This record gives sequence, C-alpha cells and structure tokens, in this order.
Amino acid sequence: MENAQNSVKTSEVRKKVVVTSMGNAIEWFDFALYAQLATYISHNFFGDVASQNQLLFTFGTFAIAFLMRPIGSLVFGYIGDKQGRKVVLTITITIMSASTLALGLLPTSDQIGIWAPILLLVVRMAQSFSTGGEYSGAMTYIVESSPDKKRGRLTSGLEMGTMIGNALAAITVATLLYFLTTNQIETWGWRIPFLLAAPFGLVVVYLRFKLDETPSFKNKTEDSENNILKAFKDYKKEAALMAIGVIFLNVNNFMFLTYLPSFLKSNIGIDAQYSTILNAIALILMLPFIFMFGVLSDKFDNKKVLTFGLSSFVCFSIPAFLLMDTGHHIFVIFLGIMLLAIMLSVFNGVMPSTLPAITHTNVRMKFLSIIYNLGTAIFGGITPFILSILGNLKNGALAPAFYLIFINLIGLVVFGIYFKATSNKPLKGSNPNIDIEKS
Repeated sequence: MENAQNSVKTSEVRKKVVVTSMGNAIEWFDFALYAQLATYISHNFFGDVASQNQLLFTFGTFAIAFLMRPIGSLVFGYIGDKQGRKVVLTITITIMSASTLALGLLPTSDQIGIWAPILLLVVRMAQSFSTGGEYSGAMTYIVESSPDKKRGRLTSGLEMGTMIGNALAAITVATLLYFLTTNQIETWGWRIPFLLAAPFGLVVVYLRFKLDETPSFKNKTEDSENNILKAFKDYKKEAALMAIGVIFLNVNNFMFLTYLPSFLKSNIGIDAQYSTILNAIALILMLPFIFMFGVLSDKFDNKKVLTFGLSSFVCFSIPAFLLMDTGHHIFVIFLGIMLLAIMLSVFNGVMPSTLPAITHTNVRMKFLSIIYNLGTAIFGGITPFILSILGNLKNGALAPAFYLIFINLIGLVVFGIYFKATSNKPLKGSNPNIDIEKS
C-alpha cells in the first residue's frame, strides 16, 4: 500500500467544482440578500420595534441563527466521515433551497404579530443548520477529489461561487431598486429574489445527487474516528490551527460580504442603489484575483501566500477605510472597496484548499464542520453586529479597521509560527491524488 495512489482527472474535477460551487452560490445569494435587504426586512418583521433599533434586531436575528451552525456541523460532520461526503452535499442543498423559498413566503408582523419574527428566526435557523455541513462538505469534497499539485487552483472555484452568489444578489437588489419604488420593495418586492432562488436550488439538488464519492474517502488508509472527544484529543494542534484560520477567514469575509453594504449606506451616506452596484462590481472583479491566488498557492506554497494576505490586512485596513470615508468621491470610495476586495481574495483563493488539508482524512469532515461552523457562529455571525456597534461610535468610520487589524495580526503570528505548508503534498491519511491527464 506504500506506493498506492488515486488516479484523478482534472477535467472531471472541474465539473465537480462547478456543481459544488452552485450550491455555495445559492447559500451566499441568500445570505447577501438578507444583508442587503435588511432595512426592508426589518420594517416587515420588527414593525413594533423603535425604528432606530429595527436594523439592529434584524442583524441580531442573523447572529442568533448562526448558533444552529455548530449543531448542523455535529450532525453532518458525523454523517460525512461515516457515510461519505456526497450524501452531506445532497441533504444540505435540499434544506437550504426549501428554507430560502420559505423566507420569501413568510407573513409579516402586520399580519400575524409576534409570530412573524419567530418564524423568521426559525427559517434562518434551518438555513444555518444546513450551512453547518454545506461549505465544509464542499471544501472537503473538492480537496479530496483534486490532484495534489492542483488543489489550490481547483478549490478556489468554491469561493468564486461565493462571490458570484453575492454579486448576483447585489445585481438583483440593484434591479429591484431601479424598477420598484421604496414602498413596493418594502411591501412585497423584497420577496422576489428569495422566490427566484428556489427552482435553481432544485437543479443543484439533482446535479449533486449524480456526483460520485471522493477517491480519498473511498481509499482512505484508516477507519473514521467516531469518538469526537478522542479525535480532538489526538489532533489538538491541528484543531487549534484550523480554528485560528477559520476565525480570520470569517471575520474578513463577513466584514466585506455582510457588513460593508450597510456601512456604505449608514456611515458613508451612499444611496442603496449605488452601494449595491459598487459591491457587485467589486465582487465580479475579485474572481480573477481569487483564481490567481489559488494558482500561486500551488506554485509557491500556501503559507507564503497566506502570510502576504494577513500582512496586507494589518497594513492596509486603515487606508482602505480612509479611502471610503471621503464622503462624496465615488471613484475614491470604490478604490477603498477594491483594496479590501483584493486582500480578501487571498483568503478566498487559498483557505478552501488549506483548511481541509490541515487535518486527517479519518476526522476531516467532522473537524472541518465543527470548527468551521463554531468559528463562523462566534466570529462570522457576530462580526456584522460588532462592526455595526463600532461604526455607530462617534467618528467610528475607522473603528472597523482596527478590529480587522487585531484579528489578522493574531492570524499572522499563529500561522507564521505553527503552520506548515500543505501545497503539493498528499492529504494526511490518504494516498496521493495523481492527475492522469494533461491539461
């Protein structure tokens, strides 16, 4: 078994990346819609709350719902390591599509009173439960399917799906703002994007059902470790390192994808229609950078590229927010947005291939699911909430930048000392994945 290897084809992996990324796009389409339509959703579901606190309650619901992610991670992590990665991806996209449709059909507080925000929370919790296995399952699936020497570039496609989902959400919202009045959007127009996502979700359910299992899971060298406490005891260093990576990935991600649209409107004073257009353009322009950093991680090694990304946020977070705080110069504001976007592209291009490779195949799915979603629940879920509070401080336009510096500095120190590059190496507990076709 020493010389055993898994033969894979890059062309087939590319198809798997597309199918897997489509589910990722749906997930982030929904999350971005919730963030960008938050002011309209708040009027419909928190009508009895003082107007100045409605947005805070909406993001509070966003944060509370994230508590279901760790529960979903426990369930799907166990299923993934026991039954395989494919079954997890099929279940999660089914739940996700159903909850997105339900959100578009929910009655408002004017119709059913207190039950409206309760049902909103339930739907968001179902969404978060499925997300507990969705992204970690997608990362694991593509990493274990890819040739070892092309892992970075292929897995970067997952985050490209994230950006596409967010960009489509921004374009959709901008279209609503252009064709509908504020009153129309507030009363019924906000429902349209959630309803449109449902049929697309059904297509992805079918495509995922036809996927095959990963070669690394089928040919793993050890049986799965089902005792979670023992698994964390045996791999505690890997668990801690993965946790730090999840923290800085999610803080930076949710700052840009969830908080920034509200920041541009509330703090900078940009009209919602223009802020969504700027956001969509930035997300589309990120795509080549994400792929480029994935390629660079294969060529040079992922540790060097991640060190560059972490250092960039430490050095350039304040300049980026200073550019956005110009007030009236759209082009300069957009430069600030793009500076953040390019820095974020480093993590989006490299972390999907890095996180699963940190630990062992026999515990990979449960480790990644639990740690990723617990970290996301704590740091990703509350990041928009924390940044909203910081942004509301007197002269608080730069306060979010200091939070980013603090988080990324911790990541820079920890990864600089303890992380060893995983690029171009076989996954732990798996035979090497060798590309058998020229491409």
